[in-house]
Amino acid sequence: MFRKSAPEPERSPLPLRAASAAGDLARRGVDMTRDTVHKELLERAKSQEALSDDQIWRRYQFRHLAAFITIPALLLGTASIAAAYGTGLMRGEQPKVVCQPLVVLAPAIGSFKVTVLNSSGQNGAGHTVGRDLSRRGFAVGDVSSAPRTLYVKAPARIYHGKAGLDQALLVAQTIDGAELENDGRAGTGVTVVVGADFTKMLPAPPPKPPDQKSYKVNVYNATWRSGLAKATLTELTARGFSPGKQGNDPDKSFLPNDVAVILHGPEADLAAAQVQSHIKGAVLKEVPRDNMTIDVILGNLYNGVIPAAEMPPKQAVRKDPPPTVSRPCE
Repeated sequence: MFRKSAPEPERSPLPLRAASAAGDLARRGVDMTRDTVHKELLERAKSQEALSDDQIWRRYQFRHLAAFITIPALLLGTASIAAAYGTGLMRGEQPKVVCQPLVVLAPAIGSFKVTVLNSSGQNGAGHTVGRDLSRRGFAVGDVSSAPRTLYVKAPARIYHGKAGLDQALLVAQTIDGAELENDGRAGTGVTVVVGADFTKMLPAPPPKPPDQKSYKVNVYNATWRSGLAKATLTELTARGFSPGKQGNDPDKSFLPNDVAVILHGPEADLAAAQVQSHIKGAVLKEVPRDNMTIDVILGNLYNGVIPAAEMPPKQAVRKDPPPTVSRPCE
């Protein structure tokens, strides 16, 4: 007693036909593409055959020239972009401003006090520096040895305060390798400490002769002839020197074979040379003296100063440009 099952419905052949149609269409598309490509290649070959050898060579050169120009241009553009990015231009950053030292007129050389201390271990180095600075016009005060606790390795160290920066910079121009240190002092005075590496001062223009009115001249008579000292000092005064003392030599010198002996301190050698130019045959002698006073000791061979008409004309005073200093960046 079996129940007869119902027959399955007959499936439609449309899906199979659609798939078959789609496959046929794809095959036709591939065939058409192949035909198109093949046709284009044939046309391109025919066009090549129609060109002359010279035209083909020119086309070849053009392609290589285009490649030669294009590739470096791309590389250069890439490098430029990288450089711009590295400098911050493409990142919106501002370029760093490089500080430039400020150049200003230096203070007057003789307008501030300079103290010199010797910490070099070299005997006389402090006096060498002090004397050179004086020749350059600096107002040098005390010159002495530095305390044992103060050691400077550099050629020199210049101590200054806030108000004395320009003054210290000006003095530093005389010693190569000089260091500056602000020790908080008041005023414009500076202290130069000569260090272990000091060798010599930097070259300087020839010192200018001092003003004849800036120092005094004493004239002393060491002969038996009376009135020589007074007459000589009167003549030197008339020629522009500042008069000092006159009379018999207080040291009772005996100069039988000398015209005159001119005594001067270490800092007054240029002043002594000025006086010497007015007394033919006079000799210079340096003595331990810390002032600018000149002593003229008249000897037995003295016959008076050189006549004014025979004196060489005075040379014009050299005019140097005003000195400057460069303030360092803060």
